[in-house]
Amino acid sequence: MIKIAVCDNDEKEMKLLKDLIEDIMEGYAVMYQIDTFTKGEALLNTELDFQLVFLDIVLDHENGIDVGYAIYRRNRRIKVIFQTNYGQYCKEAMNRSHAFAYLEKPLAKSEVEQQMVDFMKNGMEDHETKLEFRKVIAVYPDRRETKLLVRLLVCDIMYFGYLKAQKKIKIVTQDAEYVYKAAMNAVEERMKPFGFETSCRGILVNLGNVEKIQGYEVFMRNGDRVALSQKRVQLFKMRMNDYIQNYSGRE
Repeated sequence: MIKIAVCDNDEKEMKLLKDLIEDIMEGYAVMYQIDTFTKGEALLNTELDFQLVFLDIVLDHENGIDVGYAIYRRNRRIKVIFQTNYGQYCKEAMNRSHAFAYLEKPLAKSEVEQQMVDFMKNGMEDHETKLEFRKVIAVYPDRRETKLLVRLLVCDIMYFGYLKAQKKIKIVTQDAEYVYKAAMNAVEERMKPFGFETSCRGILVNLGNVEKIQGYEVFMRNGDRVALSQKRVQLFKMRMNDYIQNYSGRE
């Protein structure tokens, strides 16, 4: 299912866009959900678990470009499509927030549909990709379970950690941890196409879930901090920059 947010301080225009999206999605066999917001602050107060956000550049007492940048900082996988009456701001908005696209008002159904189609073709890949892990111990906040097989979305994985004493791998997600037997070099090879990078020996980080890098620590979106070895700092930052450029350039 595609989770879509529409943020516009003009309720009439917000409803118009919502109706347009609903009309467009009727022609596609894709489940979707649309949440609406009149304030950027209200949008930012959510868990930001949307795949696509339509965001007005000019909001009451708020700068939509700043809101877009805040979204980007918290969740780089969200695709932002700006909408505006002021075309001169589009370049700044696109560059600063690494936006997916922009639309000039008044919105045309054909242009909105084209962006929706582009998103469904190119922007959903990481949200939809699931990987299988076998013979796993799943550790939840309130229980542990042994599972023959788990399927995890790549975008939900924060990092992998090597448990030396057990000779096993720990997968850390937002809500749980999963432990299974594997070699770290095999995990690194498997996850390479998905934007993962080694921060230090035994830690493999999902670059898409990095909040920030500070000193010799990597801050993850789930609140965890993982070590960044001194000898890997330069390479890790370079890989991070490459990831940001490649990911934002997919449109």
